[in-house]
Amino acid sequence: MKKILFGTAIAIVAVVTAFLLVASGSKDEEDVAALTTAVVQRRGISQSVIATGIIKPKVGAEVKVGAQVSGVVKDLFVKTGSKVKKGDLLALIDPRTYQSQKEKMFALREGAEAERKYAALELNRQKTLYEEHVVALQEFEATQQRFELSEAKLKQAEAEFKYAELQLGYTRILSPINGVVASISTQKGETVAAGFLAPTFVTIIDVDMLELWAYVDETDIGRIQKAQRVSFTVDTYPGEECEGAVETIYPKAEIQNNVVNYIVVVGIMPPKEKTLRPEMTATVQMFTQRKEIALVVPKNAIQTEDNRKFVTVLTGDRTEKRYVTTGISDKKYSEVLSGLSEKEEVVVR
Repeated sequence: MKKILFGTAIAIVAVVTAFLLVASGSKDEEDVAALTTAVVQRRGISQSVIATGIIKPKVGAEVKVGAQVSGVVKDLFVKTGSKVKKGDLLALIDPRTYQSQKEKMFALREGAEAERKYAALELNRQKTLYEEHVVALQEFEATQQRFELSEAKLKQAEAEFKYAELQLGYTRILSPINGVVASISTQKGETVAAGFLAPTFVTIIDVDMLELWAYVDETDIGRIQKAQRVSFTVDTYPGEECEGAVETIYPKAEIQNNVVNYIVVVGIMPPKEKTLRPEMTATVQMFTQRKEIALVVPKNAIQTEDNRKFVTVLTGDRTEKRYVTTGISDKKYSEVLSGLSEKEEVVVR
């Protein structure tokens, strides 16, 4: 009886052990099948520095157009957003006062010219009489003096006429550059006064003369060099990338709230059919290193253990921990310098 019970116990243990082994094997197979993997591949990869930036006008890109003569704004020919070319008419100051002044100066010039002609004739006549000893030297010199005075008056009248003509021309407010009207500060019917502090009529921006100021952290500035390629986006046009290149690296730091940044000036190419404007904020990616062909894996396949990096390699239905040496990285991928071969399969976490 004891032998029978002992044999039965052994059989039960064997069955349970076999069941556990089968269950364990099924679980491993299910775990491997559930893993997300990626294939080690060769592709181009670029390392970059991420920074925030602001669109800024270059020197001469933003022009504030004011009045050079005083008067009432008779007409305004542009509105905010209007595209203008150099020489386009922006506004007109009531020209009647300046037209009258020009006509007055024209009449004075005509009178001065007539006086000079008469004085010239009189001088020639007196010269002949003096040479024939008909008039005295004193009288001849007086006639000559009157002629010289008439010439001076004519020059003055011509200068005043040109000035009046110039003032009349200033009633036409013209665009000094090609660009886009960014703002209008004066309206039709308002009276403006010329002077150094005269109000601005229109602010015009040349959209081809803008640049990007990227604020780069002190820990990254050492990797930035001139001519490096730059890609950036602005909130106004989400998802649309603009291109540029590093032009200048400011040597002086910008310190705010104990954070040290350096300004990197980027020359930009505005997106086609889009308009960038000063003070737009940008997310900037500055490419510091580029490899056309590199062995790469997804960044989330790499893990760290005791300051060593490793990946989990899948071979058939088995996994293996493999320590690796990495190189440069971008947003999605990391370069693998050693520890992996092309087309191997790694687990992505």
